[in-house]
Amino acid sequence: MNHENLLKLAFELGILSRTPRSGPYHVAVADHLTIAAHSYRQMVIAYFMACEEKADSGKVLKMCMASNMPETRVQDQTFVQKKYFDLEKVAPDILKDQLRAMKGSEELQKLHHEMRERTTIEAKIASDAGKLETLIEAREQIQKGVAVMERWFIDKKKELLTKTGRELFDILQKKEIFWWTD
Repeated sequence: MNHENLLKLAFELGILSRTPRSGPYHVAVADHLTIAAHSYRQMVIAYFMACEEKADSGKVLKMCMASNMPETRVQDQTFVQKKYFDLEKVAPDILKDQLRAMKGSEELQKLHHEMRERTTIEAKIASDAGKLETLIEAREQIQKGVAVMERWFIDKKKELLTKTGRELFDILQKKEIFWWTD
């Protein structure tokens, strides 16, 4: 392994810990997560969803790990930007460049592609986990009184691909969640 390339990737991924998610900016919400925080919580959600759906949790975690890596180079794409720029088209090339042919890079590129295709149960879980994490962040904002974040829930259930994802959505849409109560 080229150790310098791994360190280059690690430094590049540090960008995600300093880059705020940009979707909430479009609705005047300035207090929101970084891309790295989103990615971490997506992986935790995905792991437990994989266990529930009897899927390969290791594969799901690798998909989630790779899913937001390209955002170091093109930032978090918002619902407004998607109208003008398709990250899906350039993400595979970005990921390939980022991984610099290190050992294991082919596997991550393949899994990244599989996640984008959303045909396997693992890909569906990874996709749902990303959407659910965004909805959890929206629910947190709603619980702080930011009503405009309700728009994040419009028509999202139909986008979820797993039974567990839809069940989590139903709870999340209807309830305020206070983790410290039990």
